[in-house]
Amino acid sequence: MKRRLLIAWLAAPLASIAFAQSIAPPTVLQISRESIKEGKGAAHRKVEQEYAGVMRKNNVPFHYLSLSAESGPNEVWFMDAFTSFANMEESDKLDSQVRNELEPVEARDGELRTNSHSMTAVYRPDLSYLAANAVSLGKTRYFMISTHRLRLGHEEDFTAGAKMIVSGLRKAMSDGSLISYQVIAGAPVGTYLFLEPMGSLKDLDSEPARDKAMADAIGSDNFRRLTKGEGDVFESIQSTLFAVSPSMSYVTKETEEEDPAFWRPEPAPAKSKAKPVTSTK
Repeated sequence: MKRRLLIAWLAAPLASIAFAQSIAPPTVLQISRESIKEGKGAAHRKVEQEYAGVMRKNNVPFHYLSLSAESGPNEVWFMDAFTSFANMEESDKLDSQVRNELEPVEARDGELRTNSHSMTAVYRPDLSYLAANAVSLGKTRYFMISTHRLRLGHEEDFTAGAKMIVSGLRKAMSDGSLISYQVIAGAPVGTYLFLEPMGSLKDLDSEPARDKAMADAIGSDNFRRLTKGEGDVFESIQSTLFAVSPSMSYVTKETEEEDPAFWRPEPAPAKSKAKPVTSTK
């Protein structure tokens, strides 16, 4: 099964799946990336709706979140969260009936992809900042995900710099969360992901002000040294904007209830057929 679980996704309480300062994000995160063929986006969404429908019909206890890339390659990411690697293994055990129903859907899905790729990552609480007023998953509409790849031998420099930034965000009492994961499989050694959940794209309008507040908090000289040393520490840095796709996601009812109109939109009314014209002659 290509995607499974989204329980405990920064949950508080667990069932509500909400971002919160007092609750740690999931220990293990698995990301399935699907590259979609040109012109096949709509067909892919329909197949993924079928996939979610099978899960919903069988009341499968494992949930997932779908993110569609708004920038960069034409990709869809499926986010699966686990409390441990043992929990990840446990999620692979599905009822045979569900597996049989999913197999033909998976086959049709494969015809719409150019390739797929998965990564497994572990949460780094020491490199993360969770805002006190963070947005809940039910209200999250976008994610900015930054992929950082380190140069070999610069792990210590990176960790020190990341901790300094987290300290600055904390001192500035930033209203934006920064959630860090270290990729341990499926990407080059030294790959880190930073996730920023957003309730609206309007959050990006205030990003410069948040960055300035963070830089002021850590000190202009320290911030200047951090930015100047990026070329030595990083092999590459790439940021991708994603939109949450409710139609391709399978989340809990509690999450859906936070905004039913978003997660369970009313289907478009069927078009009425035109009545034939009857001749009066």
